[in-house]
Amino acid sequence: MTGKFVVAILGLVLILSPTYAQNQGKSGELEIKKLERELEAALLKGDSVTLDRILGDDYIEIDAQGNVKRKADVIAVSRARSAPRGVSLGPEKTVDDLTIRLYGDSALVVGRTTIRYQFMENQTLSTQPQSQNPVTVDQERFIRSYSKVSGSWRLVAWQTTFIAKR
Repeated sequence: MTGKFVVAILGLVLILSPTYAQNQGKSGELEIKKLERELEAALLKGDSVTLDRILGDDYIEIDAQGNVKRKADVIAVSRARSAPRGVSLGPEKTVDDLTIRLYGDSALVVGRTTIRYQFMENQTLSTQPQSQNPVTVDQERFIRSYSKVSGSWRLVAWQTTFIAKR
């Protein structure tokens, strides 16, 4: 009877393992999507507290110009952004074409960022009609790497590549 019980348990484990792995994968993917939204919001608002929570201690970034940044660099820029400033037409940034791949305690996120800048000229009190301000659109592809550290996902690496205009 004991042998049959062990075989039955092993059979059950083999049947449920793919389902368990699938559920773990969906759960991990949802966690990463949530972190991605929090990351984008924190970068936009200059929220250094959220960035400190999301970025791993050994975080490294290579931007589209080839510059290397560490966690302290990103947090310093974030703090500068959070300082009170005047009203401006800052860049509009959208992220799309997102793909998330989980590999155990690691995850890769690949996507595209579109950034729209509107350049403002000094406004005068002229009665002449003003022309439309020029708009520039830039796009970048990125790959971000997350690792599960002490049970929590942390962004550990980010590399960005500029998409040339055609």
